[in-house]
Order: sequence, then C-alpha cells, then structure tokens
Amino acid sequence: MRVLIVAAGPVEDVPTLAPFVKDKTMIIGVDGGIATLVEQGLDFDVAIGDFDSLGYVPDGGLLHPAEKDETDLELALRYATEQAAGSELLIFGATGGRLDMTLQNVYLLKQFPMARLVTKREDVRYWKTGQYELASEGYHYLSFIPLVPSNLTLRGVKYPLTEHPVPVGGSLTVSNEWVGVAQVTVVEGEVLVLRTHEK
Repeated sequence: MRVLIVAAGPVEDVPTLAPFVKDKTMIIGVDGGIATLVEQGLDFDVAIGDFDSLGYVPDGGLLHPAEKDETDLELALRYATEQAAGSELLIFGATGGRLDMTLQNVYLLKQFPMARLVTKREDVRYWKTGQYELASEGYHYLSFIPLVPSNLTLRGVKYPLTEHPVPVGGSLTVSNEWVGVAQVTVVEGEVLVLRTHEK
C-alpha cells in the first residue's frame, strides 16, 4: 500500500500528484495541504491538523489543538504508520516555506525512515548503517548529506568511494551522478540521500 501525505507548503513546490496515485493508495491531507489536493482535483481519505492554515475543519477532519508538542505533519506520519503499517509513505508540500519548518520536516525522516519527501525537483530519504541500492529513475544528481560523522562506500556512480569518512558539513558527497544502479553501504553513521533533477 502507498500513502500520500500532502502538507501545507507552497503549492509551487508540489509536483503533479496524480501519477503517484496507484491502486490501494491512501491520501492524507495535512491542514493547508487540503487546498493543494482540491486544486489538483484529488480527494483525500483523511484530514489531519489544527487547520489554522486551511481556515476551516473539513468534514470528518481529525482536529488537533493549535498549541501542541507535534507539528501537523508529525501527527499525520504517526497516523499513517499506525493505520497503514509497512506502507510506502510519500510526503509532499513539506518544503519551500519557512526554513525552520522545512528543516524539521526533513529531519522527520529520521523518526519515520520508511517515508520519502518529494518535491518537484528532489526525492529525499534517510539511511542509517546498512547496504542499499538506488536507481536514478530520471534523476540526475545523487547526494549524501551526513547527519553525524559517517563512512560510505559508493559503487555504480561517477565518483565511487571505498569506506571513506564523510564529515558533517563536508561537500565531498554532493552532486554525484549515476553510471548504473547506485550500490551504497553506510558503513557508519546516518545520511540524508537526495536524488535531484538537473533542471
């Protein structure tokens, strides 16, 4: 099963959502993300939030107080993991607005590693220690941003590495490119993985 979670970020940062909708897809509208869904002509299965951005509570919406310890997106991710455990989670509308909210939304991937954050230009995911494969699927650049001092092995890319230390704040692993299916080992650490379109 696939779950689309559409948050209240600027609509110009949200890709056309219809191609992401497959059989057995649940759509969760997060506060102002409801407006994005309406604009794109998509219905939602669940609405979650305090609805301060949207300005009204949709029928059947799961209303939360404005003063709370979690963001609306975090509440939506919790709901999705409880109601659709093991599903693929795709997050839209989580970037492009306030920088604090954008950064927090990206860091939510650490708490919900089964989720991916998707914009018009990027696909972002979180990887901890382990072995992974990742195809380009039309993306041009492949970057790894360490959240802690990390060690990476990269194969199937233009600039391979073998058990190479990658410090926080270093730029060595930004803007790599595919030469096949990328084979990645996170020997140590934690990284954000970004696939990015060239334009």
